[in-house]
Amino acid sequence: MFALSIDSNRKCEVAIAIWALWFSRNKYVHENKMQHAKENVTFIRGFGLGYQDSALNLKHSKPRAMVKWIPLPQGWVKIKVDAGISVAKNCVVLCFIIRNEEGLIMGSGFKSHHLTGSVVIAETMVVFHGLQFALDLGFTRVILESDSRLGVHNIQQTNEDYSESRHFTWDVKNFAKSFHSCYFQFTVRKGIERHTKWRVVACELRRICYGLKMRLRKWWK
Repeated sequence: MFALSIDSNRKCEVAIAIWALWFSRNKYVHENKMQHAKENVTFIRGFGLGYQDSALNLKHSKPRAMVKWIPLPQGWVKIKVDAGISVAKNCVVLCFIIRNEEGLIMGSGFKSHHLTGSVVIAETMVVFHGLQFALDLGFTRVILESDSRLGVHNIQQTNEDYSESRHFTWDVKNFAKSFHSCYFQFTVRKGIERHTKWRVVACELRRICYGLKMRLRKWWK
């Protein structure tokens, strides 16, 4: 309680004092040298002033906003899904985890297969398996969270879908009707913002090319 009630400058002084006392103790134990109390006080004050002067001249980066956990409504669960692809092993791993309104893990699982090498298809498939897993456990009010912006967009959109994952997207939409309430939301996980951006661009270009190919095929028919 004491450490939480003092300001940042006082916390630094406390940390320096602990450091000085520990150093003095090690001096006595390992070198049999006793330091006078005035020496410790002088060191703490001098080092503290030097630290404050240096801290004022340094440009510290602004701390990120603290991520706050918002509990779910009573009776709801959140399904977090993610997919990983190993091109070298030609393998896809689909992972999903379910938490309740208290943040407790209600279940988790994964599946691996060699059915696809497409990122957007894998991200859509893991959504389907996550929903299926939740329904098997008896949950009927779910919020599914994915870090695939394009995958969530394809599921939420009402326009005609020409993407390569359209068959899997249709399966997800149809299966979601089995729940009393089912919502999908996109989230950016820490450390993958840049990777997600370029992955979305690549998937969008692939979707456009695939859509053009399908339109040309219909036109030739």
